[in-house]
Amino acid sequence: MEDGAAFYVRQGNTYILKLVGDIRYTMGCALGDFLDGLFARVDYDDIVVDMTQTHSIDSTSLGLLARIANFSRNRFAHKTTLLSTNPDVNQVLDTLGFYDIFDVRDTGATISATLQRLSAADPCKDELTRIVFEAHRTLSELNPRNQETFRNVVESLRPKLSGH
Repeated sequence: MEDGAAFYVRQGNTYILKLVGDIRYTMGCALGDFLDGLFARVDYDDIVVDMTQTHSIDSTSLGLLARIANFSRNRFAHKTTLLSTNPDVNQVLDTLGFYDIFDVRDTGATISATLQRLSAADPCKDELTRIVFEAHRTLSELNPRNQETFRNVVESLRPKLSGH
C-alpha cells in the first residue's frame, strides 16, 4: 500500500486539490483543516478535485469530498469537477452516488503550477473521531442506499462525540 498524500494549488480563480496514492482516514485532520480554511476564503470561484493518481480512497475521505460538493453547490451553484481515471475508484464513486453530486470526468488535466503538500501530521485523535463521524453522516445524506450502508458507523460514533 502506498501512503497517500494531498496537494493543492491555486490557479487563477480555481483551487485544485490533488489526492495521490491510498487516501485514508488518517489524513482526515489535514484534509478537514484544509477544507475549513478553504471554505472560509472568498478569493476563488471554483474547486477541482484531481484523483487521477489516487489508487484507493476510504469512506471517511469520500465523506470529506462530499463536503466539497455540498459547499460548491451552495456557494457557487454548480457541481465540482472531479477528475478520476482509475476504474476501481470510479466504481466506488458511482456506487456512492458521486456522479450525482460531482461532474466526474474520466480524464486527467495537466497541472502546470507547483503543488503544495498538505501537512500530514500525526492524526489528532479527538478531532479524528468527529471528522470520521461527520464524513460518514455526509455520505449518508447523499442517498438512501448510503444511509443504510453507513448507519452502523454513524450510530457507533455518535455516543463518542457527546461531551465534546
